[in-house]
Amino acid sequence: MKLPLAWLLDYLPAQLRGETLADAVEAACHRWELEPSTSLAFSLGKLFTFAGFNCDAVSGENEQAVLELDVLSNRPDGLCILGLAREAAAILRTELVYPPWDLAGKEGGEPAAALGQVQVAEPELCPRYTARIIRGVKVAPSPQWLQERLSWMGLQPRNNIVDITNFICYELNQPLHAFDLATLHERRIVVRRARNDEPFTPLYDELPPLTPETLVIADGRCARAIAGVIGGQGSEIGPETTEILLEAAYFNPANTRRTVRRLKVLEGRGTDSSYRFERGIDVEGVAQASARAARLIVELAGGQVAPGLLDVWPVPSAEKSVLLRLSELDRVFGAHVPPEEVGRILEALGCRITARGSARLTCRVPSWRRGDLEREIDLIEEVARLHGYNHVPAVTAMTAQVPVCSAIEAASDRLRTLFTALGYFETASDSLIDPRWPAPALWTEARPALLDRASVLREDHAALRTSLLSSLLALRRYNQDQRSGEARLFELGKVFLPRGQEFEERHILGALDDRGFQTLADAILRIAEALEMDGAHLKLAAPAAGTPPFLHAGQACQVLRVRETRGHERAEDQIGWLGVVSAGLQQAFDLRKPVALCELDLDKLSNLPSGPRRYLEPPAFPEVARDIALVVAEGVAWDEIQLFASRWAQDEPLRDRHEAPRFMSVFRGKQVGAGKKSVAFSLVYRARERTLTDEEVNAAHARFQQAILAHFHATLRT
Repeated sequence: MKLPLAWLLDYLPAQLRGETLADAVEAACHRWELEPSTSLAFSLGKLFTFAGFNCDAVSGENEQAVLELDVLSNRPDGLCILGLAREAAAILRTELVYPPWDLAGKEGGEPAAALGQVQVAEPELCPRYTARIIRGVKVAPSPQWLQERLSWMGLQPRNNIVDITNFICYELNQPLHAFDLATLHERRIVVRRARNDEPFTPLYDELPPLTPETLVIADGRCARAIAGVIGGQGSEIGPETTEILLEAAYFNPANTRRTVRRLKVLEGRGTDSSYRFERGIDVEGVAQASARAARLIVELAGGQVAPGLLDVWPVPSAEKSVLLRLSELDRVFGAHVPPEEVGRILEALGCRITARGSARLTCRVPSWRRGDLEREIDLIEEVARLHGYNHVPAVTAMTAQVPVCSAIEAASDRLRTLFTALGYFETASDSLIDPRWPAPALWTEARPALLDRASVLREDHAALRTSLLSSLLALRRYNQDQRSGEARLFELGKVFLPRGQEFEERHILGALDDRGFQTLADAILRIAEALEMDGAHLKLAAPAAGTPPFLHAGQACQVLRVRETRGHERAEDQIGWLGVVSAGLQQAFDLRKPVALCELDLDKLSNLPSGPRRYLEPPAFPEVARDIALVVAEGVAWDEIQLFASRWAQDEPLRDRHEAPRFMSVFRGKQVGAGKKSVAFSLVYRARERTLTDEEVNAAHARFQQAILAHFHATLRT
C-alpha cells in the first residue's frame, strides 16, 4: 500500500507540519527507543514498521515522500489513507481529522426512490447494497489536487466522476462504481447470479463465459458489471452523462475471491476493488463513503444529490464488545501498562470504552475492526504494539518443555528413517485429488468423497482421497513425463473414509518401487525391526479372499502382523497389501512399466509397544556367509523359516543375531517333487571379538542344518 505523506497530512491536525511534524516523529522514536533518521520519511517508516506495517521502501523527500507499506491480510482497514492516518495519529499521539461527508445543502429535487430502484436477489453474496442518484452533473477533467493524489497511487486520471470513485477507494477503503443512469434499462439495479453464457463485455481485459457462480450487477435487461470485480461497457461514465447512479456495497469476500480466480481477471491478480472486497471492507462505512463521494461530485461536477439513500441491508451488523482485564494485559505483555495509557491507545484506534473499572474495561469494537478484534488477546496485542515492545524487560531465563511424541509420530519417524536409508524419496502430496482418477478400493468400497462445489478452487482437487496409491501413481506418471528415471517413493499421510455424513481419518504408509516386488517386499519386512516391535513381526501371505482388482493376480500378497500370545500362540492381523500394479491401473495412469505398490495401516503398526532405541556399534570383524537350499512342503512359508532361523540365532554364539536370513529364491519343479518347493537363503556368521575360521563356521552351519531339517522335515537340495 502506497502512503504519500502529503495525502496523509490531510487527516492530521493542520499545525502538524514542518518542524512540528519532525518533532512529533522524533518524540515517538524516542518513546520506542528507535534511532531517528535524518530523513523524516525514513523515521516515519521505522515507526510504521514497529507498529506492524512493514515499510518496504521510501521514495522522495520530506512531506513529498511516498512510503511503501506491507499491509497484512487481517488488517484491511490499512488499505486506505484514512486507516493509515488513524495509525499515524495513534503513534504520534495526536488527533485524527475526518474528511467531511455530510450532504447538507447538496441535496434537492425528487427523492432517490422515485428516480431508481435497487433489488438484491442474493443477500448472502451481497449483504448490503446502496445507491445514490446525482442529477445535473457535468463530466470534465479533475482538478489538479485530485489528479496528483491518483498519480501518487499509480493511477491515470480520466474524468472527475471516475477519479472521485477511485479517490474514495484509496481514501476510505470503499470501492465505488458510477453508472450512467440514463443507460440503465428501467432505471433499475438487480444484484443477481449470472445466467449461463450471459453476454458481458468488461471495460478492459477478456473474461471466460459467465456462469451462475458469478454475481453480477444487472439492470432490467442484462449484466452491467461483475460484482466487486470489474465494470462492463455500455453503462460507463461518458462526456454526455448528466445523471449518475453511484453504487457503494459490501460483497461477500470468499465469493469475490473465487470469482477473480475462476474468471482469471487480469491473470488472477484482480482489480483494486476486488483486492479490497476479498479482504473485507467496513459494512457500516458504506453509506459514509457514498455520501463523501456524492459531496465531492457535487463540488467538482455540479448537480444535486437526490434526497435519500437506496439502501438494501436486510440484516444490519451487530455491535461487538470485548472485555479487557488489566491484570491479564500485564501478564501477557510482561510489563505494567498504566490504565490511562491503555484507554488512550484503544480510543485512538477507534474503540469506544463503554465500561471502565480499576481492574478491567469493556471496549466496543469499531466496525472496521470487527473481523480482527474478537478476543481479549487481540486488544492486548493492540496495546502492546502501540505502547512499545521496548518496555518489556529482558528475561534471560526460559523454560521449555518438549512435547511427548504420540505413537503415530514415533512410528512415522522410524519409518521415515528406514525408507530414506533404503534409498526411497518421501513425498507429501495433496489430500485433495482429481475425482476422475481410478480409486483403488483398499480401505473402503466408497468412491472418494466430492467436496462442496462452492469450496473447490480447482476441478482436479475436488475429492478427498481414500487411498495413497492414486497420489503415488500420479507422482510416478509425473516423474515419467519428466524422464527422471527409476522411482522409489513413499508417503506417510492420511486418507479419509466416508462414514455416513462424517469422515474417518486413517494414517497410512504408502510406497511405490520401480525395481519390482521383491525389493519392496524386503523393505516391508524390515519394518518390524525398525519399529522394534516387542513380540511381533510382519509376514507376507497369499490373499485369503482373492486378489484386489488394483493388483496383478499372482503378484500380490497380504501383509500380516504376527503377534506372540500366551503359550506361544500366534495372532495374525492384516495391516495392508503388497503387490504389482494391475494392468488396468497401469494403463489408467499411462505408466510404461509395472510398478510395485504397498499400503499399510499405520494405526495398527504403531499400537504395539516398541522397545527402546538401541545403538549397535558397527562390527569390527568381517562376516562369513553360508547359503542353504531347503526342500520343504509347499505349505511352509518363508516367514516360518525366517522366524526359526532368528530364534536359533539366540542360542548360537557364532550366528549374528542382528542379521536376518537373506532370502535368495524359491524353485518349484519335478526336480524337487510334487507338493514341495526349494527355498534358498543365506545366513551370516560373525564374532564381535575376532575373525572366525572356516572350521568354526562350518561347524555352526552344520548345527543349524541339522536343527532346521528336523524341525521342518526337510531335505537339502543338492
